[in-house]
Parts: sequence; structure tokens; C-alpha cells
Amino acid sequence: MDILVSGMGWIDHTPGGLNRYFADYLRAMEGEGHSVRGLMTANGEKTSAPSYVKEVSREAGKVNPIARVSAFRKAVAEEIRGYRPDVFNPHFALYASLVTRGLVPDDIPIVTHFHGPWADESLVEDNGKRQGLSQKLRYQMKKNIELMSYRRSDRFIVLSEYFKDILHRQYRIAESRIHIIPGAADHQRFVPHDDRDKLRLELGLAEGQQVLFCARRLAKRMGIDRLIQAMVPVVAEFPETILFIAGDGAMRSQLDQLIADLNLRDHVFLLGRVSNEDLVRWYQAADISIVPTVTLEGFGLVTVEALACGTPVLGTPYGGTKEILQHFSPELLFRDGSPEAMTEKLLAILSGGCPVPARETCRQHVLERYTWEKVARSVHDVFLQAIDERKAKGGVFLEGRAV
Repeated sequence: MDILVSGMGWIDHTPGGLNRYFADYLRAMEGEGHSVRGLMTANGEKTSAPSYVKEVSREAGKVNPIARVSAFRKAVAEEIRGYRPDVFNPHFALYASLVTRGLVPDDIPIVTHFHGPWADESLVEDNGKRQGLSQKLRYQMKKNIELMSYRRSDRFIVLSEYFKDILHRQYRIAESRIHIIPGAADHQRFVPHDDRDKLRLELGLAEGQQVLFCARRLAKRMGIDRLIQAMVPVVAEFPETILFIAGDGAMRSQLDQLIADLNLRDHVFLLGRVSNEDLVRWYQAADISIVPTVTLEGFGLVTVEALACGTPVLGTPYGGTKEILQHFSPELLFRDGSPEAMTEKLLAILSGGCPVPARETCRQHVLERYTWEKVARSVHDVFLQAIDERKAKGGVFLEGRAV
């Protein structure tokens, strides 16, 4: 099958779940024998993107989103003329917003990956920086862009029940057009280390230390501040416990100050952005990985990546995190997203009152449920349905639905 895919950026230079998914997804589809063409933004930087991924320059549009969107429209038009895909598969509403039905031939279905409510995420992450009319206008603009993009889609792929519900309720997409295909971990990259003691020494970890690890963008909805607050009573009872936080973002200085204010400098460390290789090493070395997100967690690749490395994961009982952990080991879920709930669970585990699954069990759960081979085959089935539907109906599309 010939597939044209558009995303946002590449994981090498723009970390985040969407870009991680995009990169691994393209490799998985290509690995299953499909002919894949990918489009992403770039600014001349060197990336590890494979040859079938085209970099759409964003130099002119670095400050101007309209220029970026226009560049994507032009790139899609060129690919459709020269490549003639069986399916167009966008992964980010902004860059798909100007890809109209006049540009995509009637016999080519559009199957959209919905990675979350862009407008709502932006509203949460504004974190009070913009107020009043300006904030409302920005929110409505993004919402309108999403609605405009989604009206043209034949079918949708989401990574969780949680996002299916949002797509149905907020965007009025018929449930019959939404397919749940969970994300996956690259289980050949995210693997248990064959000598954790040696690895921990290399990372400067002391023998016997309880090592907690969290890989998240430092944004409001990720709940990092609550996790840091939860560490105060934890280190009071278990002073050898340390928490490492990998990632960067707008809240870095605020979180750094919070660590200082709570006298946690010897127990909580902000690692900043880490390389893909070091991310795996930290997962492997940690005793527990933590996902403290408080809202809009559509799946949580970090959860399955840590589990693939054999590391048990504690998470808040929301969205995709809840769906992953409740099917594996419900006791790994915090009672809620409060610092008190995080403290309660951490103390129970560190004291031995709440056992965690063995490292082998963690990895086996991923191998059974969250592999890219499973994802690629399920996506292929959705694409076939969309193609067959267009053929059966003569390729006509009206008011956001195939007719």
C-alpha cells in the first residue's frame, strides 16, 4: 500500500510523544512492506529521519504559522501528483488544515490520527500567561482549525478510549468512524539492561538507592510540580530515595525554584533534555518510573517504553495511563492526581506494603499488547476499510462523511 503521512517534527530535534510516535510509526509501516512517504517540518537540521521522509522547510514560517501550513499544502500537492498514494494520513491538524478535498482526489481517503485536542492542550499549557479576549481568540482559532481538518476525514485513529470519547463528544465525530489502536514501544530499543548494577554505577547512583524516574515535558498538565511536592514526606521517611526528571519546557525555572523552596536539592534532579540513548538507560536503571500527568493523557508512550525496559510504572488514574495500567496491575495507579495520593502510593511501595510486578512481567505485558507490528497491521486494516468504502460509494465525500 502507498501511504502519504504528514506529521509535525522529528524526535531528534523536537521531543514529545507525537513526534516519537510519528517516527516509530513510519518505520513500522515501512517495515511491514508498505511504501511510505512522510512529511514533517524542518529547519535544515541534521536528523535521523529515513530517506522516505521529506523535510518541509519552516524557515519562512518559523514565526508565521500560515507560511508553515502553506508549505505543507504545497508539499502534499507535489506528493499526490508524483506519488499518488492510496491513503493520506495526517497526524497534526494545523498542517492538514489547508489540505482540502480539492487537493486530494476523491478516490483517496483521508484517515486522520487524532493525537489530542490541540486547542484544549494549548489552553491548559497557557498556564495563565494569556487572559481574557486574547486567550479566547487563540483557543477558538485552534478549535476552528481542528474542526476544518477533521471534517474532511473519512476515518480516525486514536490511541485510547479516552481520546475516542473526546473526539466523539467535542468534535461530533461518529463513533463508527473512530478506531482505537493503542501506541507501542520499540521493544528492540527499549529493553532491560543485562547488568543494571554496572549501569547504575555508570550513572553515578549509589548502591541501595531507590531511584525514581520521570520523563515528561515540563508543562502544567504533566503534573511534575505535584510529584515534586509528593517527595517531601517520601524523603523524610526514606532519605535514600532520589527522583530524576528528564525533559524540558516552559516550567523548568518554576520547578527548579520549587525544588529549592522544598529543600529537595539533594533528592530531586532536573536532567533537562536527554538523548534517546540516555532515555533508555535511565528507564533501565530506575526502580520505578512515574507518570504524574493530570489531564489530557491520550496514551503515554513513556509508560509502555518504561515497561518494555522492565521498569514498573506508577501513574495517575486518567486517560491513556489508566487504560494501560488497569489492564496490567491496577495497584500501580495513584488514587488521584494529588501530591498526597502520590506520596501515599510511593510510601506503600518503598515500605514493601504494595508489591510491584517483576521486571520480566512488565516487559512481557508490552510484548503481548503494545508492539509496532500489531499497530501496523491494525492501521493497515483501517486503511483498507476506508479505501473500500470510497470505492463502494464512488469516492464522493460530503459534509465530513463518505456517502
